[in-house]
Amino acid sequence: MKGVGDRLTDLLDAAVAVGPDRPAIHYFDGTVSYGQLNRESDALAAALQDAGVAQGDRLMLCLQNVPGFVIGLLAAAKIGAISVPVNTMYRQRELADLVADSRPVAIIAHGDLLAEVIDDVPGAPSLRYQVNPRDRQGENPDCLPANHQVDGAILLDETISAHMGRIPTRAETDPLLLVYTSGTTGKPKGAMISHANLCAGALYYRDAATLRGAGGVLGAAPLFHVTGLSGHIGAAIASAAPLVLCYRFAPETVFTEIERWRPSFMVASITAFAALIDNPAFARERVASLRTVFSGGAPIPPALHERIREATGLHVRNVYGLTETSAPVLAAPTGEETPVDPASGALSVGRPVPGTSVRIVAESGEPAPPGDVGEIVVAGPSVVEGYWQNPQATAESMRSDGFRTGDVGTQDAQGWFYLVDRKKDMIIASGFKVWPREVEDVLYTHPAVREAAVVGVPDSYRGETVKAVVSLMPGATAAPDELTAYCKARMAAYKYPRIIEIVGELPKNATGKILRRLLV
Repeated sequence: MKGVGDRLTDLLDAAVAVGPDRPAIHYFDGTVSYGQLNRESDALAAALQDAGVAQGDRLMLCLQNVPGFVIGLLAAAKIGAISVPVNTMYRQRELADLVADSRPVAIIAHGDLLAEVIDDVPGAPSLRYQVNPRDRQGENPDCLPANHQVDGAILLDETISAHMGRIPTRAETDPLLLVYTSGTTGKPKGAMISHANLCAGALYYRDAATLRGAGGVLGAAPLFHVTGLSGHIGAAIASAAPLVLCYRFAPETVFTEIERWRPSFMVASITAFAALIDNPAFARERVASLRTVFSGGAPIPPALHERIREATGLHVRNVYGLTETSAPVLAAPTGEETPVDPASGALSVGRPVPGTSVRIVAESGEPAPPGDVGEIVVAGPSVVEGYWQNPQATAESMRSDGFRTGDVGTQDAQGWFYLVDRKKDMIIASGFKVWPREVEDVLYTHPAVREAAVVGVPDSYRGETVKAVVSLMPGATAAPDELTAYCKARMAAYKYPRIIEIVGELPKNATGKILRRLLV
């Protein structure tokens, strides 16, 4: 039997019952109440049904942190459509893979993305709704791009207004979301996040941050990321608390909105915290309302952890999870000092969250004893059942004993876990996953490049940064800056190599395989 809080729509109904006039979203100087959020998502849901969007159809969301993202997600949930949030930094080549795999029937996006990116994506849906960044607030801060109408796109707010008072025909379906992750092969795979998966994460954040009846949630991470979905949208709705949105993360804007709305909870990459304290506009009192702060996406260097605590007075608590877990499965509990592994110097990523099993498994498949290195294997209510239309990848990762994360770690005798490395070659830059092969494939399309190898190297700001080592065609010339610009034009900003080294020959083994480990 379905329990209370098993579905995102249940959480919304409960929040409306707590107080329909309570603020649900703050967007600069504009506010949407929970009652209004419910009515507007009803109206959009009815509009989608009128346009032919049916249960099980996919609705792509290509949006920054704006109210339209939340309204679109809830509208889809109400009619049983499956939301597909995508990274707003993706270019045509990257979006084409996701469109081909998910086959959306409609898309909600900003005008610039519709005109400059989505128009050139093969198979992109013709049913397109436009969200203007400068709508829903009055002050129109300089950080927002100008509104402009795209031919053939339907303005989302006008559609909502035209359908206000309409009640959609409710339908329930899972998955709730397809969130794409590189997984363990580097190919885009849609993690099928169910209502129950997302709600498990939302309730964890609500309880861990003691959000009920107090404070609010600062939307520092992108809403298209699993952290934004469970740790921002889900956590706020589960708590009947306000979600503070400011389009995208920019330190000066974040300071202003923290002072304006005084949220108490923030979860973001460690890069975001570093950007705040290193900004010239930082002052301790500007973040004084924050009470509980978590960081995920990459391990926290202990020195940076202490620097942030000295600057803010806040203990940034590590959380560990993946897109496939839809929420943290390990977290540093409140009331305890997070230990540092004396062997590696790594800050612990925490202990298992309630209701979740996390184990270290040796190559033999047997549990590894404390202190030994092995793969992190997870089972629990937030772990997805599999990947969208990809039974092979599902079978490889979703085993009978739990989800094989592909990450390598250790556990100490006190039950604290430490992330040692990634099993494959994945790079995490500013909390985003980057696969070397994808960057190499782009480099290989440059006419001057003969061979290319990409690795991650330590970076005090991003955690890791992307480094490429290339050799050139005989007689060809190309400067590192030229190759960087070439990559930048063809992929998301966090993926292109910040460091490019040109060499005569790349190191190889006896069979001709490039030895990446010698390039770091």
